[in-house]
Amino acid sequence: MVASYFLTTLFLLCLMLAGLLLAQQAAQRQGQHVSRLSRLSALESRRRQVHQTARALQQMETDPEIVALLFGSLLEDLQTIKALDPVRSDLDKQIKEAEAASRQSGGNSNAGSSAAVATEEELAMTQRHIQRAMKIFVSMYKSDKISAGQYQACRDKLRMLGLRVAVNSCLLMAQRAVDSEDTVKAMSCFRRAESFLGMKGLPGTEITEKKAYIRTEREKLIAESAAGRGLLLMAAPD
Repeated sequence: MVASYFLTTLFLLCLMLAGLLLAQQAAQRQGQHVSRLSRLSALESRRRQVHQTARALQQMETDPEIVALLFGSLLEDLQTIKALDPVRSDLDKQIKEAEAASRQSGGNSNAGSSAAVATEEELAMTQRHIQRAMKIFVSMYKSDKISAGQYQACRDKLRMLGLRVAVNSCLLMAQRAVDSEDTVKAMSCFRRAESFLGMKGLPGTEITEKKAYIRTEREKLIAESAAGRGLLLMAAPD
């Protein structure tokens, strides 16, 4: 009878240990699943942000090195997502796009030289894309994905791009204001363009050329405004 009691107790202990082991494994699997979902969520959020930023800069004639690095980072995230979630098939097109764009090479000192937008809202959005790209490169540098030299080069090129887009957009808005005979807005846009040209980041020759263009256009606008006022005075009754 003692032996039977001992065997029963041993059997119950084995069952209890087996239950504890199964519960531990289930908790471990659940923890891994939650961790995987959390990582996928973070990667998906970053994927959308990097892709949106890379495409926006690509449309601004950005330096190929910057575009290649952004798409290279995007490609790495896409491959990680595919590894964590192999059943996903909606990323294949974006992976091919990132692979092609990440192979771009060669710098261009005139990148973005003609990039411009026509409204204040578009200009603000463009500047946000450039600032977001800068944050992405800061993150890449901190995680040792790019060197200090690459980070510095990208920062300088993005600053140059931001200034070029700002100046070009102000000049475009000034020209549109002139076309609509809004002299006040045109003069305001010319002043804004000059303030951007006073910041560091653009080549000296480009600054000189654009300041000369602004001076010529302003003088022309002043002359036309003066002539218009003279005609109005001549047409006024005695």
